[in-house]
Amino acid sequence: MPKPKQVIWQVEAIPRGPDPLMGAEIVQLTSAPAITHDIYLEQIYASTDGSRIGLFRSFFPDLRRLPEIWVCDLETRQTTCIGEASDSSGIASNRFLDTLYYIRPVSGERPGPGAEHSLVRLNLKTLEREDVFTFSDCPLPRSGAISADERYYVGGLRIEGTRWGLYRIDLSRGTWEVFHEHQDILNPHLQFQPTPGNTLLVQWNRGGIVDQDNNIIQLVGEEGASLYLVDVDGSNYRRLPVGKPHTTPVTGHECWIGKEQRILLTSRDGYVYTAAGGDEQASLVCQVPGFNHISSSVDGRFFTVDDFRNGRLYVGSLQSNRVLPICDSGTSCGRPQYTHAHPYLTPDNRHVIYNSDRTGICQVYAAVVPDGFLDQLL
Repeated sequence: MPKPKQVIWQVEAIPRGPDPLMGAEIVQLTSAPAITHDIYLEQIYASTDGSRIGLFRSFFPDLRRLPEIWVCDLETRQTTCIGEASDSSGIASNRFLDTLYYIRPVSGERPGPGAEHSLVRLNLKTLEREDVFTFSDCPLPRSGAISADERYYVGGLRIEGTRWGLYRIDLSRGTWEVFHEHQDILNPHLQFQPTPGNTLLVQWNRGGIVDQDNNIIQLVGEEGASLYLVDVDGSNYRRLPVGKPHTTPVTGHECWIGKEQRILLTSRDGYVYTAAGGDEQASLVCQVPGFNHISSSVDGRFFTVDDFRNGRLYVGSLQSNRVLPICDSGTSCGRPQYTHAHPYLTPDNRHVIYNSDRTGICQVYAAVVPDGFLDQLL
C-alpha cells in the first residue's frame, strides 16, 4: 500500500495568450524538462467536476527513472506528483467517476522479470490512493478498462502467435481469468461502457504483426482496423459496421458517446461516424480529410478532434453536426505518440486538454473554451 504523503503543489503553468482562431486562452499547464502527456486511449482522465486532470510523465531516454502519475488542478493551474508508475498502457478511468487506475511497481524499481506490481485506485479529487490488486501470477495488461461499478478491471494479453485475449480482474474477489480470445486484437483500446453495464468496446487490428518480443512490427494489414463489442463474460459478440467492407478502415480512434450505447469514431478518409451494436450501417457526422483522434464530451453533445495534417483542433456538435476550429496545437503529429494532440473536453466543457511538442518537449496544454463558443455549434 502506498504510504500517505504530503501533497506538494508546484507551479509549472505558463500563460500563452489567446489563440487567433477563436480567441481561446491557451495555458501551457506543464513545463518541466520531461515528456508529459494527458494520457490517451479515448478515456477522459479528469474529475467529474472538471477541476482536475491526470497526467503521465516519463523521463525517456533516461531509463534510471520510472515514469510518474501527476495531477493538475485547473483552477490553480498547479501540479503535484502522485507517485511512480510502470507505464501508461494499463491506465483506466471512467468519465462518470472521480477515480483513475494505474499500475505501479511495488519494489520501486524499473519493471523486469519477476517484478511485482500493484493496481492503484486514485481519487482525483481527494488524491487518496490505495492498492486494489497485486499482479503476482496475472500478466500486466497491454490496455486497461474499468467498469462503471469499479468491480471489474479488464486487460489484454497475448495468447499465442496472432491469437490474443482479454482477462477480467474481479476486484471484489481478488481473482482473474481470461474470458475472451480473438485474432489480431494486439492493440485493443479497451473501453467499458461508461454507464453501469457489461459491454466492452474492442479495437480489431486485422493483419497486425507483433514479434516474439511483443514489439509491434505492423499495426494493421490490408483490411485495416475495425471494431466490435463483447460483454465482460465473453458473450454477446457484436461487430460494428465500420471498417472494410462497410467504410474505409477506422483510424483506431473511437469512444463511447456520453451515456448512450453508441460509438463515435474516425475513419482513414477523415469521416466521423457514429455506430451501435445491431446497426446495419454507420451514421455520418461530418467529413474533413485529416480528422483523426476524437473524444466525446461527457454530456454527449459535443466532440473534440484533431486534424492530423497540421495539428489544428476542432470542436463539433453531435446534434447539429457542425464543427468549428478552436485552436492550433502547434504539435508536430510525428511518429511518437506524445507528439499527437489527443484532445478531450473536460467534463464541465470548460477546457480542451491536449498535448503539444511545440517547445521541443511534449507538454500538456489547456484551451479555455470562450464564452458562447459552444452555442455557435448548436
